[in-house]
Amino acid sequence: MSFTILYEKLNGEIQDKEGNSLRCKLEKKIADACRLILDENNRHHQDFIRKLTARKPTEPRVQLYTTNYDTLFEQAAQRMNYTIIDGFSFSYPRIFNGINFDHDVVYRERTRIKNEESFIPNVIQLFKLHGSIDWEKIDGKIYQKETTDQPCIIYPASEKYESSYEQPYFEMMSHLQSTLRKEGTLLIVAGFGFQDKHIQNVIKETVLQNPNFHLLVVCFGMKKVVDEGKNEKWEESGITHELVPDFISEDGNVAQNITVLFSKFKAFVEKYPYNNSYEIDNTNTYEAIRP
Repeated sequence: MSFTILYEKLNGEIQDKEGNSLRCKLEKKIADACRLILDENNRHHQDFIRKLTARKPTEPRVQLYTTNYDTLFEQAAQRMNYTIIDGFSFSYPRIFNGINFDHDVVYRERTRIKNEESFIPNVIQLFKLHGSIDWEKIDGKIYQKETTDQPCIIYPASEKYESSYEQPYFEMMSHLQSTLRKEGTLLIVAGFGFQDKHIQNVIKETVLQNPNFHLLVVCFGMKKVVDEGKNEKWEESGITHELVPDFISEDGNVAQNITVLFSKFKAFVEKYPYNNSYEIDNTNTYEAIRP
């Protein structure tokens, strides 16, 4: 994709024999690959949301940031009847406006009785840093639709960093920066390879400058090995400097406010404990590096 964009900048649009744009065909393939339906037997997205939100209603809302284009977390939340604050209006048609992230949902009657805010449970904030398969840009506005042939997403290319400073992506990156600067923030990073420069820099800056911040990195890697019969195969590599070089030194040490777990998302969610008010699982089978 990056090569195609660079080539077109220098030489113009690439077309096939029928006159169709190669770039458009590649974008369609990427978009189609992300039109995923959450498996009925897969509850890990649901369990992850449920465990993260097992907390006092008076505490700040859980903020979920994702660079994925799919709607798996939205589907999981819908199955559990969760409310998602994602920057879009609650009215139809749903139109993006960054101010919507400042809104919340409360019990109106209880708030009147107590003379204080009474937040309803099961609400999360969702920030899709690279767009979504169900977003479409029309006349300068971003709409959320059930289906669209032209999704508003940042495609994998060399210009991704520059695109992140356009709306609505810039709005969500600003929220990420603001949140990470707050005291007592825990950032769980799972399934992210730290290849996106704009996100990587924000996290690195926070690790270095916010002493009350903690970063939990959940990573999983494979390496190719050759057995005695000279057959090549892939094995789990464990936690190595190559997986997260910015946070693990070559001798295996990590920074004071960082924890790294070697785990797949499924295993991590299964072992992630509930809040003290809920059932607590004290077992821990992770291979972990801690300060």
